Amino acid sequence: MSVYKKIYLDNPFSEDGTLLRSDVFIICFLSKKFKCNRILLFMNPIIAIDFDGALFRSRPFDEAHKRWFRLFSILLDDDSINDWAFKENYFEGVHLCMKKYLGDTDNESQTFFSRQIYAMMLVAETVSSDMVKEFAEYLRSIKGRYSLALITSAPKSAALPMLHKTHCADLFDIIYYSPSTDHPDKMSLFGEFITKHERPLFYIGKGDKDLGALKELGINTISVNWVEKGTFKGSHDIYSVDELKHIL
Repeated sequence: MSVYKKIYLDNPFSEDGTLLRSDVFIICFLSKKFKCNRILLFMNPIIAIDFDGALFRSRPFDEAHKRWFRLFSILLDDDSINDWAFKENYFEGVHLCMKKYLGDTDNESQTFFSRQIYAMMLVAETVSSDMVKEFAEYLRSIKGRYSLALITSAPKSAALPMLHKTHCADLFDIIYYSPSTDHPDKMSLFGEFITKHERPLFYIGKGDKDLGALKELGINTISVNWVEKGTFKGSHDIYSVDELKHIL
């Protein structure tokens, strides 16, 4: 059973008048001392979800990654560029390609350009069957008890169209993306998320090194193996959505 978190805000609305969080119950009262309305928010605990390997199968991410290097091997007439797609330090290859293609531009511009091309390929690769349908349906069923947050190192220009293509655009209360000008870094992204929002009750993702690092930070993690078997185990390690129902 979820427990609501109670906080007070003087102004929880954005400049256009919309509520900054869509998952709150509001009680308004007049504060005579400060002569202003204050808002009492009862907020659902946050469940953070990973994109690649939890909500989505890894196929479109893997294929877009390889297609990026394949494209630049053609543009730069160098077949050896394809080898970078299989290296852990692949971003060194990205910058080498960008330097040859764009000239002496700064790293931020190179990163933005390269990630926009990756985003285009990722969206093009995405089909409905890439989404883990049973998981998405279960998340939709618990929206009343939890705030669902998608935390992804994918750029916004890829994540939003992918959600629209798979009819999941309305699934999340919060979507936190990796800036297109930065290298994808899940740990930094997660730290920023906690500072801006709050520490999630659980993080659900595949059992990769990011999940292992989050577990070491004391964050409750649920490693899922329905896309691929992970190398790191979370606080809970599960193989099916039915198992998840016994945790949340």
